[in-house]
Amino acid sequence: MSSQEELAMLNDAERIPQEQKMESAAAQIYAIQAGLELGKKRGKKLMFAKSAMAVLTAAVMVAGLLFFNPTQLLPQQGTSSVETEDWGVLEPFKKLAAADIDALTLESAIRNDYVQIVNKSAESNGYKITLNAVLADENKIMLLYTGTTSGGQEIYNVNSVWLTDAVTGQSVVDKNGSRSGMGLHAEDSIYTWLGKTIYPLDKNKAFSKEVVANFQIASVDPGMLAKPKTGTNLADMRYSDRLKINFTIDSKFWEQKTETIVLNQPFMIDGQEVKLAEVELSPLSIVVIYTLSEELKTDWDVRNKIFGNTPNELISRVGKHEVENKSNGGSGSEDGFISYFSSNVLDHPKSIRLKLDAGTDREKDEYIDILKK
Repeated sequence: MSSQEELAMLNDAERIPQEQKMESAAAQIYAIQAGLELGKKRGKKLMFAKSAMAVLTAAVMVAGLLFFNPTQLLPQQGTSSVETEDWGVLEPFKKLAAADIDALTLESAIRNDYVQIVNKSAESNGYKITLNAVLADENKIMLLYTGTTSGGQEIYNVNSVWLTDAVTGQSVVDKNGSRSGMGLHAEDSIYTWLGKTIYPLDKNKAFSKEVVANFQIASVDPGMLAKPKTGTNLADMRYSDRLKINFTIDSKFWEQKTETIVLNQPFMIDGQEVKLAEVELSPLSIVVIYTLSEELKTDWDVRNKIFGNTPNELISRVGKHEVENKSNGGSGSEDGFISYFSSNVLDHPKSIRLKLDAGTDREKDEYIDILKK
């Protein structure tokens, strides 16, 4: 492998966050993200107290992702409502969704015909990628795809996905932004890979109509996948050529605009007042935005503590049933924090409530009803 290929892999690894984060590390990751976001905005390095080791740990984690196989961290498949839905041609992705924090979003989108079926393939030297479907809104784009191999090569993962404008060849996403992706062997086969990749979008920028999805599949020789040290040595890895698929994105994705609900409702976290400023509702995500007082904005010790204890339960009611909109992580902002949740907005929930846990700040669990007029 050339040094350029190694550099490309490293760049890809830096853009792939782990979707299945350990809960005990959540506060640390939140603090790092907050510091980085604020550092970008204010043009100087901002660090939380005692965060030097945390940043070093994060760097080690990024390096480890160079050979990260997402199936190694997937939780055991449990009972999920996705099992009762008819997903049509996307039925194979149920197994992926059952262990996925975006299961509710996918379920809702499929139920409401908010999916563009693409089913176009590209193939080269025994590697084949099929772009099965695309979902998008003003804030993100999601790709569902299948990778296969022939000639005995075992798929390790689909190690990178790029999106470019079909006319200009320029990227239509922020390559340095967050990208999530995970794969699962279809029917326990080692020659088929089901994958999902998400890119954030800027709703203030028009998205290209004609797009090229550019994939690369990573594989190993027969029998290597089962060996515990597979993925720790570059020499063991094999890579497909870049596999490119052109498609025209469905205009329906831009018809449903993000709804912003302004609340400015104060509540307490660890004895400090935080405001639930506003919530953004869109088909593929629910974004909860918190703001802090001017004093707390620059008190990094307190910010770090508050950030790690930001509410992470959002409960929506559809008909007679309540469902949990799972947390997709968060980031820091200049004014406070941002939390991301899965979405079933297309199902027109009767209520969406943010849960405030009982503890030192309140005697019992309390809820903020986001949709309350």
